This record gives sequence, C-alpha cells and structure tokens, in this order.
Amino acid sequence: MKLKRLRGPAGRASWGLADQALSSLSNLAVGVVVARSSTVADFGIYALAFGGYTIALNVSRAVATEPLAVRHSGTRTPDWQRAVRASTATALLTGFLGLLVGLGIAAVPPVPSKGVLVAFALTMPGLLLQDAWRWAFFVVGEGRKAFLNDLIWLLVMLAIMGGLYLTDTASAFTLTLAWGLGAVVAAVAGRFQAGVAPRRQLIREWVKRNWDLSPKYVGEMLAVSGTIQVYMLGITAAAGLAATAGIRGAQVLLGPVNVLNQGIRMISVPEASRALRHSYRRLWLVGLAISFGVGCGALAWGAVFLLLPPVVGRELLGPGVWNQAHTVLIPVILLQALGASNAGAFAILRALTAATRGLRVRLISSVILITCGISGAFLWGPKGAAWGLASASLATLLLWWNEAHQAITAHRRTSTT
Repeated sequence: MKLKRLRGPAGRASWGLADQALSSLSNLAVGVVVARSSTVADFGIYALAFGGYTIALNVSRAVATEPLAVRHSGTRTPDWQRAVRASTATALLTGFLGLLVGLGIAAVPPVPSKGVLVAFALTMPGLLLQDAWRWAFFVVGEGRKAFLNDLIWLLVMLAIMGGLYLTDTASAFTLTLAWGLGAVVAAVAGRFQAGVAPRRQLIREWVKRNWDLSPKYVGEMLAVSGTIQVYMLGITAAAGLAATAGIRGAQVLLGPVNVLNQGIRMISVPEASRALRHSYRRLWLVGLAISFGVGCGALAWGAVFLLLPPVVGRELLGPGVWNQAHTVLIPVILLQALGASNAGAFAILRALTAATRGLRVRLISSVILITCGISGAFLWGPKGAAWGLASASLATLLLWWNEAHQAITAHRRTSTT
C-alpha cells in the first residue's frame, strides 16, 4: 500500500520534470543561439526582453492557471472542463494584451534591437496559451500530454531554426521568432489534446469567481517578475549591459536548474493540496521534500558545471558573453539554488490559500533583492551585483519558510475553533 501511495506522486513528479526539461531545453536553445548570433549589448537587450516575457507569463499564471491548480486539482469533471475553457481564454487574452504592450515598447525610437522585442510580442498569445494547457493537464495528473505538447514546441522550433541556418537568415530576431512560433503551434495542438477550447464568454465569470485570489497572485507575480526587471535595469545602469549579459548568460548555462525548479513547481501546488486533505504534518513534509530536492539538485548541477572545462561555456555562449558569465557563475549558482528552495514553502501557502502571506513575503523579498543587487553593482561591479543577489536570496528563503510555518499554525487554529 505504501508503495502504491508513493507511485502516484512520484509518477506525477517524473512527468513534471520531463515536461519542464523540454520546456527549459527550448529556452536554453534560443538563449544559446541568440548569444552566439549577437553582440554582448544585443544579448543584454534580449535578457531584458526575456524578463518582460517572464512578467507576462507570471501575470497569466496568477489570473488563469494558479486558481485552476488550487481549486480544480483532481480528475476530469464537467467542472474542470468549464474551468479550463475559462482559464485558457483568460491566458489568451493576457497574451494579446502583452502583444500590444510589447509592440508599444518597440515603437519607442531610442529602443535598440527592436526586432527581438517584436518577436516576443507577436508570439506572446501563443506562448501564454501553451503554458495554460500544460497547467490544465497537470492539475488532473495528465503529465504525458503536457510532455507531448512541449515536445511539439521543441521539434517545430528546431525545424524552423534549421531552415534559418540553411538559408543563412539566422539572426537574433528570426531565432527568437522561431522559438515563439514553436509555442504557437503547440498551443493549437493543446486544444485538440484537451478536447476543449478556450471560451472568451467565460472570462468575466472566471475572474469574478477567483477575485479573492487573483489580485494577490498578480501582485505577488508582478513583485517577483518586476523585481527581476528592476534589478536588471538597475545593474545595467550601475555596471553596464555587460554585467546584465553576464548574469543572464550564467542563468542560461544553469538551464537544468530551472528544469528542476519549474518542473517541481508545476506539480507542487496540486500535491500540496492533496497533502492538506490528509494532514498538516503531511503538508509540511511534502513542502520540505520539495524544497530539499530542488535545492540539492540545483547545487549538484552547479557543482558539475564548475568542473567542466571553460571551452564548454565559450562554445555555448560565444567568447564575449562567456567572458562576462564565468566571473559570476558561483554567486549565480547560489542565487538559483536558494531561490528554487522556496518552492516547498510556496506550495504550502498556495494549498492553504494564504494569498496575503504570499504577497507580503514577495514584496519584502523584492525590496531586499533590488537593494542588494543594485548596491552590489554600484559598489563592486558585476561580481558585486551577483553576490548581492545571492545574499538577498538567502534572506528571502528564510522569510518564505517563516510565513509557511505561521500559515499552518493559523490555519490549524482556525479549523479547530
């Protein structure tokens, strides 16, 4: 019986990791080819544009897919189908709003490397809808379908990129566009895999039904994504685009860390919700297991990468970006590992629907990260920025777990009165 109980969570986690491996491979591939096809300054603009995509993605998750994971985890039911129609339509609308914002930014005359911004903007609806399908599959334990959907994205992207190199038309713009178009094709495929289609008429109902959670989730997600953009812009102002390119380049090399982190996060909220139905103790243990596994995996990958010869980094990123990235690799490894280790506390707060606590810790963390990152860049350049961010990440990890402990205590007290 014990083996049977473990097989379900282990299987779902395995599909989560496998699926995120494909998704992160797509992101790693586009980061590598753009780095090799552009100057250090252009790659710095790509890093900022990718940050903008991350903001749109997190907003979409906050209003569309996070409520789906919290309130509709389980099995396929008519209620799930209606919720998926509504949540995917909400994600698609968010994508079209992101498209308009992206094109508006690209229209500003002083903005360099406009092509990269346009590529992100044009494919934003497909990018966000594809992510919504993945979440829809995972909340009902259909990780295989999410894996297949990301495989479609990867294969289409590679086919287009292959054509670009064969025709000698590869550039930062066309390669980024190829990545986005792969997501668009996968988003169309997701509709047929799910057997339901987005229904725009349900958007208003979905937003209204989840209004107790969505604004706080949006604030939380904007805090984390906006924080990254603010400290990246601040670091750029204090230490130049080379510093931004170095940090982003190191993060590209640490792509497998994101595979582990995002793969676990994809299934962590449904698993935490299931654990809460059993006991608070199981919820706490599930949270600890999630954070311990992700943190150790991130540190292990970073250690392995540090042992590889420098030629690997130069081949992946090109000499210019690699020269910046290798000087900040150790603190960026710590930044990624410590940041990933809050996954368990995050899942606990989501399962308890403690949205206010999550928002509070995000806002406090934002102040710490921005202050430490920009101050480090101003005082000690790129290395100072990276070490400042790593130190701030440790402080925020402690904040997350303190809030998770207090949330369980408060929930237990409320349920017994």
